[in-house]
Amino acid sequence: MSELTEQNLTRQQAEQEMACLRKIYASVRLLDPKMLAEEPCYPPWKNVHPCTSCVGREAMAGKCQCSKLETLGSSLYQVTARYVEVDGKPYVMEMILPLDASARSTLNSNELIYRDALTGAYNRRFYEEELKHKYLNAGVAMIDLDDFKLCNDTYGHSAGDAALRLIVSIIHRCIRSTDMLVRYGGDELLLILPDISAEAFVRKLKDINKRLFAAHLPEFEKMHVSASIGGVMAAGIPISDALPIADKRMYLAKHRKNTVVTEDIAPDAVRSENDHRPMVLIVDDSPMNRDILSEILCDDFEILEAPNGPKCLELLNAWGSDISIVLLDIVMPDMDGFDVLSRMSAQGWLEDIPVVMISSEDSSQTVRRAYELDASDYISRPFDARIVHRRVSNVARLYARQRRLSALVSQQFYDREKNDQIMIGILSQVTEIHNSESIHHISRVQRITSILLERLCQKTDIYGLNGMDRYLITTASALHDIGKVAIDDHILSAHDLTPEQTAILHTHPILGAQMLENLSQYQDEPLVKFAIQICRWHHERWDGSGYPDGRKGDDIPIAAQVVALADAYDGLTGKRDKHEALSQEEAVAELTAGKHGAFNPLLLECLRDVEDRLAEETEGDTTPPPKKGILFDETVLG
Repeated sequence: MSELTEQNLTRQQAEQEMACLRKIYASVRLLDPKMLAEEPCYPPWKNVHPCTSCVGREAMAGKCQCSKLETLGSSLYQVTARYVEVDGKPYVMEMILPLDASARSTLNSNELIYRDALTGAYNRRFYEEELKHKYLNAGVAMIDLDDFKLCNDTYGHSAGDAALRLIVSIIHRCIRSTDMLVRYGGDELLLILPDISAEAFVRKLKDINKRLFAAHLPEFEKMHVSASIGGVMAAGIPISDALPIADKRMYLAKHRKNTVVTEDIAPDAVRSENDHRPMVLIVDDSPMNRDILSEILCDDFEILEAPNGPKCLELLNAWGSDISIVLLDIVMPDMDGFDVLSRMSAQGWLEDIPVVMISSEDSSQTVRRAYELDASDYISRPFDARIVHRRVSNVARLYARQRRLSALVSQQFYDREKNDQIMIGILSQVTEIHNSESIHHISRVQRITSILLERLCQKTDIYGLNGMDRYLITTASALHDIGKVAIDDHILSAHDLTPEQTAILHTHPILGAQMLENLSQYQDEPLVKFAIQICRWHHERWDGSGYPDGRKGDDIPIAAQVVALADAYDGLTGKRDKHEALSQEEAVAELTAGKHGAFNPLLLECLRDVEDRLAEETEGDTTPPPKKGILFDETVLG
């Protein structure tokens, strides 16, 4: 469920969101309290009375999101009702999704666990369990959003989430009900198009690419969306064998961005890797001027020419960042140079492609306007050929260095992030095996931590947490119980602890922190700092009743506070050997009442806000632990 703070919409925002949702759902409408109470909202189901389980009324009463399945004859529908406020007035947004025979079959085997909570696409679990080893005659495509990390860093994760939802809705609108869209990774999507010809497959991918490039988010006007797509026709091989081929072609497409690469595209459709000359696009309505500039630059640059603004935009769309620099005249028919510059800015091209204006217009007002529109340089005619060559080369080299630096930083970040995840995964597995915990406990704690942090940052900025802090805390949360590897197995597997054994067990936060502190060469790493805080203080409580140091209030680092609540919540709702799992409502009630120690009231409020979302995202992840072992210290979770 989306948080309530995100449901305070203007009428325009509500209409825009409903327009996006209609690309996925068969019916989307707003119901006010009067309609829910007095007017018949149920005629679609041919009922003469309201349903006994009216999700619209439930959502309105609880100010939450509710879902159910509804039948009409032999047809099955998913009905979702979400509480929203439009211009300050309460409504329920009702969404109806027909489920075809294939969907019903999957649903009967617990299909809801196969849906990505954010986008509604299938999730990675669906691929691993239902698609990976299937032999299908199908088009297989990998779709990767261009510069998505930069979008998140620039506009925030809420913008990234909105972009993902929009992109998935656009793709769903382009494909058939038998096609399958999977959120394979963070910003990577896997598209399976069964029983499609190679020609139709290529057309479909190009259509999707074009529609994504034309999309925009009204609430983030400066944010531009594009995607790189790699595809392959799979015949006689499992999907798992086709995916690496599609993935490789997707990375080839990313060299140009906003590009589709498939086996049916000619090899020369992608620029040769052996051609190392930078590419310059000369835009001028005068053939003579283009010839002069081409002659000056042809020895060191690959030349593209455009006689007008529309052709310039067409070539930019085709070649993307393969174009190193644009030489742009101002005075042209139909679309002058300033119009071209404005459109390039709106499309986000100026971030990667510099523009040098070359014109006989040399008034200070004209030059100033060019720079205000983010032109990189301005050269007035008549000009010296050597000066033109030098200035164009300098600008192209400067941007090339920036691109290389950006690529290097991105790759280093990716490699480091990947290595962090690998090591954390290994260490958390060691902890789980030694501790006899549920194999899903640590991953659930990570997800709960992430959701709580997201909600906390929506409610307040008093803790000064940015997106990277949230990522590092979530990652480090997997190590919260690593100190238990130093605790004797007999104590960990005991069902009833003696006071002496309890005292030993209560040393695991200190032991875990010491293990990490012994990594002296990494003490300045933010990930390690957060991990030490979490290990040492995730059993502290807001009122000072926890251990090992008896810290209270905000003397407990916020990272440890959030993980402590996530650990306790999962402890109560997960299946345990000695205790029956509580419902989410019961768990929240017990935590709020302080039955398991006091927690930060603000975090408890966050927990209540995301209660439904937690239920959705942790559903199906409740594999029971082995017969022996404890998940929690009984003195804390009684």
